[in-house]
Amino acid sequence: MSALIARAGRAALVVGTALVLATGLSTSSAQAAAGSFTYRSTGGLVGNFTDPPNNTCFFFEFDASRIENNTDTRAKVYNSTVCGSGVVRDVPAHGNLDVGGDSLNSVQFVP
Repeated sequence: MSALIARAGRAALVVGTALVLATGLSTSSAQAAAGSFTYRSTGGLVGNFTDPPNNTCFFFEFDASRIENNTDTRAKVYNSTVCGSGVVRDVPAHGNLDVGGDSLNSVQFVP
């Protein structure tokens, strides 16, 4: 009887481990926005993020006026240098935004 319980326990452990590995691999690929995000100033400066992780705040190197979100994830763009503060604009995946003047300062990718 105890041998039967031990085999059942090992089988459950194998199945559980397989599920954790499968789930872990699928969630790790979902933790980054695939593609590139470009921001531009009216003066011609260009900055870029490639495959940025989700839910992380990125500060621009300079104030920007135009955004090109060529990732597969929605981008929240802020006028402030602190994500979650100031005016926010949603830029959909594969979308763009032009605000006319250099007032954009940070971005966060939100799945």
